[in-house]
Amino acid sequence: MRRRLLPALAAALLSTPVVAQDFSSIGGQYIDYGASMMAVGQLNNVLDGTRQGGPAKSRPTPSRAVDTRYRASPAVSARVRAQFADFAAKADPARADRLRQVIGRQDLLAQWERHVAVDGLRRGDVADAMTAYWVQNWQLATRTAFVDRLHVQAVRAQVSRALAASPAFARLDDAGKQEMAETFMLNFVVQGSAYSDAMTRRDQGLALRLSDAAAARLRTEMKRDARQLRLTAAGFSR
Repeated sequence: MRRRLLPALAAALLSTPVVAQDFSSIGGQYIDYGASMMAVGQLNNVLDGTRQGGPAKSRPTPSRAVDTRYRASPAVSARVRAQFADFAAKADPARADRLRQVIGRQDLLAQWERHVAVDGLRRGDVADAMTAYWVQNWQLATRTAFVDRLHVQAVRAQVSRALAASPAFARLDDAGKQEMAETFMLNFVVQGSAYSDAMTRRDQGLALRLSDAAAARLRTEMKRDARQLRLTAAGFSR
C-alpha cells in the first residue's frame, strides 16, 4: 500500500464530523463479513510454487487467462453496503445507528480507490480488491510501514493466477464479481481506518489487538502465518 501504512486514511475517510475510531470495534473482528475465500486454496498453491529456493518443478503451470474485471451496478453496491452496515451494527450495537449512517452516506469505495491508486490498483477489478486486502492485512499483522508498488503488483500477479485456477471464480457473473470485490474493499477501509486511528491516538494496546486480528484473519483465510511470510519482488514468499 502507500509508502506509509495508512497515514492519512483516517483523516481522509469522512467528510462529516465522524472519526475513524467509529470502526475500531468492527475493524478488530477476526472474521470479515462476507469475504469470499474461494481462491485461498489456489493462492496457497501459488505460494508453494513460488517460494524462494524452491525447485522449478514445484512451480505452478501457467493458468488460462481470466477476466477479473466487472461492470459495476449501483444496485449491487447498495445491497453490499446495506449488508455490510447490518454486520457493523450487529458487531457494535451501542453505535449501530452511527455506523449505519457512516457506511450508508459516505463513499467508502471512492476512498478505497484514492488510497490504493498509487500502487496501480483500481475499482472494477476483483484481483485489485483482493490484492489490496491481503497486502494491507499482511502490513497490519507484521506492522510493516512501507510497501512499494513493485511488491503490490507482484502480489496482484499471484492473485490473478489464483483466480484463474478457480472454477468457482470462473462461474461468477458481473454481479458476483462486484459483490466479492466490494466486500473486500469495505473490509479494507474499516480495518485500515481503525488501525490508522489507533496509531494517530497513540493507542498501542488497540493497535496491537488490531494487528493480532489481522494475523488471525490471514491464518484463517490463507492458512498461513502472516508473520512468517515475506513480501518480495515475486510476491508473498515463505
